Amino acid sequence: MPAQTNALEFGIFCALAIGFIAMLLYVGRWQYRAARCRRKIALVSQVLIEYFQKTGVEVAVGCVSLHENNRFTALVESEPMKQFRLSHIIEIALRDHVQKTCGLELDKIFWRFPIKVAARDASVAAAAGENKKIAGADDYINEGLVNYKDIPKFEATEIPWEKFEEASTQERKG
Repeated sequence: MPAQTNALEFGIFCALAIGFIAMLLYVGRWQYRAARCRRKIALVSQVLIEYFQKTGVEVAVGCVSLHENNRFTALVESEPMKQFRLSHIIEIALRDHVQKTCGLELDKIFWRFPIKVAARDASVAAAAGENKKIAGADDYINEGLVNYKDIPKFEATEIPWEKFEEASTQERKG
């Protein structure tokens, strides 16, 4: 009986050891894939930043991979500039550049053009009724600020319920 118990215990121990080794291999493979994906993301981001630096534009670039293949989505943030007005043409050049440089596919590019200081300065200038150009800003922003003061301001007020009902019944009749 003790020999059978030892054989049974040995079999259970081997099965547990094989299961533990399989689990370690699975976790190791998952970590290797995640590290490889992070390296590719960093590479694509760096290539995009270098591309824009060659053109003299400062951008912030983020990159994500939604699938576990060589397709990436880039998130590009820059100040509004006239040269980005036709950004869909720049996207074609970016895709080709990433393909040639890294051998990876740039699937989508999302652009963001936040107006930081310019928006605050423009609202102050509009309140004062001035057509003021912002120093150091691209001509694209200054062209947009010319019409900024002519934009109507909206105001919300409360009305009695009876006026609302009257307006809605007139709309149904008309």
